[in-house]
Amino acid sequence: MADVVPYNSNLFETLFQKLEEGFALCDRDHVILKINPGFTALFGHTPEEAVGKRLDLLIATTPEMMASSDAQAERIRTWETVLSEAVFRTRKDGSVIKVSIVGNVYHLADGEVLYCWNYLGLQG
Repeated sequence: MADVVPYNSNLFETLFQKLEEGFALCDRDHVILKINPGFTALFGHTPEEAVGKRLDLLIATTPEMMASSDAQAERIRTWETVLSEAVFRTRKDGSVIKVSIVGNVYHLADGEVLYCWNYLGLQG
């Protein structure tokens, strides 16, 4: 199980906004709480469009993508780090992109559990 991570909002916000990879921070139900500019650049969704939506319904729009997303969600619920290389997800414009995905569980000092999904666009 992951260590408890102390929460420093200023440091977190700076890092989150500066990272080039696409990040989505989600609650236990995989509802998006926050995305970074890298997520917007990769998938086309603005924070206003994404926050409050289920991550899988936003970017996993085919049965195959949904099955992959469901498997990842089940693994992360058991406190595993998720690593998926070369899977497909959907952009806002409907085009399909190949990405690698890393999912991590974070336990905050106040007892809250957050899922952080990191997306990196791949060529081909």
